[in-house]
Amino acid sequence: MLPQFEPVVPGHCLILPLQARAATRATDSGVWEEIRNFKKCLLKMFAQQDKDVVFLETVVGLAKQRRHCMIECIPVPCEVSHKAPMYLKKAIDEAEEEWSQHEAKKLIPTSGDLRQVIPENFAYFHVEFGLDRGFVHVIDDESKFSTGFGLDVIRGVLLLPAQGMDRCPRRVPMDDQKRAVAGFVKDWGPVDWTKQLD
Repeated sequence: MLPQFEPVVPGHCLILPLQARAATRATDSGVWEEIRNFKKCLLKMFAQQDKDVVFLETVVGLAKQRRHCMIECIPVPCEVSHKAPMYLKKAIDEAEEEWSQHEAKKLIPTSGDLRQVIPENFAYFHVEFGLDRGFVHVIDDESKFSTGFGLDVIRGVLLLPAQGMDRCPRRVPMDDQKRAVAGFVKDWGPVDWTKQLD
C-alpha cells in the first residue's frame, strides 16, 4: 500500500502482510516468500526508473502486540543508493551510546533470511539494500529508539529535511492520494507477480 502520510519520495510504499504478526521475523514460510516476491517486483519496477530500493523494518512493542508488521520500501536514485549503508551504519554507531545499556554487537549482517540471524521475540531495526545484503540492529531500550529513525536517515541521504520527533506527519489530501495510487498502479502492473496466480 502507499503511506497515508506524506511519503519520503514518490513511489515510497509499504508491504503489510495480511497475517497478524508483529514482525517479518515471526511470519510463516509462505508469507516470507510472498514478501520476498513483492520485494523482487519492486526492485524490478524501480530499476526501470534507474532507482534502487531500501527496505526498512522497525519492530518494537512485541510484548504489547501494538504494531503490525510493516516494511517501508523507499526508492532511491542509483547514484546515491551506494551511500545508504554507510549513512545508516554511521547513524546507528553515533546513536548507540544513547540507546544501548551494554556493549552488544551494534550491527549484525543479514543476507536474505533474517530468521537465521535474530531470535523471534527481539525488538529490532532491519534494513536491506536489495535482497541479499543488509543488517539488523537489536533494540535494547525501545523507549530511546525512534520508530522514524530509518526514514530520517534516508531523508538525510537524499538531502531532504528530517521529519523530527516534534513534527506530526502530514496527511496527504485524498485527491493527491488517488493520483499517487494511479501512477503507482501503472508502473506496478507490468511487474505484478500476483497476476501469475490467476
